[in-house]
Amino acid sequence: MLGALRDSLKAERAVAYGVDVGPDRYHVSYSFSSGFPQEPGAVFEALDAFMSQRESPWGWYDPARPAPVQRNRALHFRSLKESEAQQMPLHDVPAYEVGRRLGWSENELAAQRERVNSRSGAVFRQLGMERMAFLRTLVCEGPALLGWVGLTREEPFTDREQRLLQALTPTLQRRLTMETRLRESGLMSTALEVAMEALGRAAWVVSGSGRVVHANSAGRVWLERGEPELIEQLKRGAQGVPCSGPLSLTPLRTTGLPAHYLAIDTGTASSAAARVQALAARWSLTARESEVLTHIVQGETNKAIAGRLGCAERTVEVHVTHLLAKAQVESRSALIARFFQSS
Repeated sequence: MLGALRDSLKAERAVAYGVDVGPDRYHVSYSFSSGFPQEPGAVFEALDAFMSQRESPWGWYDPARPAPVQRNRALHFRSLKESEAQQMPLHDVPAYEVGRRLGWSENELAAQRERVNSRSGAVFRQLGMERMAFLRTLVCEGPALLGWVGLTREEPFTDREQRLLQALTPTLQRRLTMETRLRESGLMSTALEVAMEALGRAAWVVSGSGRVVHANSAGRVWLERGEPELIEQLKRGAQGVPCSGPLSLTPLRTTGLPAHYLAIDTGTASSAAARVQALAARWSLTARESEVLTHIVQGETNKAIAGRLGCAERTVEVHVTHLLAKAQVESRSALIARFFQSS
């Protein structure tokens, strides 16, 4: 995409990068480049090393929250050398309008120009861009920056080329939105798995046809048993037929995907006490260990369990260690699975 953009706008170089705003510093979340003599990895490292030193806005925008007047708007900037010569940064507006176009007061603009000249110049020089004008757009979704997309060359860009980048910005926004969603999908999948394990009861994600897309540890135990009644209930529930057993289904709706459902065995909680009592005898659990097990299978954290039992969190950790040993498992999720698997 950057190569095509570079050719269309007759630029020497093109770059796109994203910014993660951490509590103490900025991070480059991704970068792509075209036309640079350096390897793409070197461009990423130069940007990330520079950003890691900045705690305040850098360049001509604030990565944490770009000014509304700069979001999804193509702007044409002078080179670093011209800016150092006290020329205002924007090519296409009179000096008195620069602050308004960038969303800053006159004092803020003067302070930011000093930062650009004295600090940001390092990365421009490192990448050999100090004499280049650049044309860029801050691609945003609401107030959030999706990516900085820009082009550079030694000759200034024309008004026509600036209008062309402006016309392409909505397309860039759609593309970067999709890229962001794809990057986040792995995180969301992990979050779903963790949340389902924390339910402390058997749970499944089911498609509209009744196919099980995902199951937590307790849910997999039921599937491994090959319970025909359960499979039939999941299928019927996904088709909209009311469930007669202890099973609840909640629709999961995602744009672009057919309906899926979160199915939870609501009967688990009511039978948990009897199961704990049976396993306490089998595993030789103390009364306190039995209490801790009851709360673990309900998805509670060690901190929450400590609060309920009125003891230190470290004490709960010791009980959990004993439970894992007595159940002959190595993890909390395996303990929950063993709990529901035992009959």
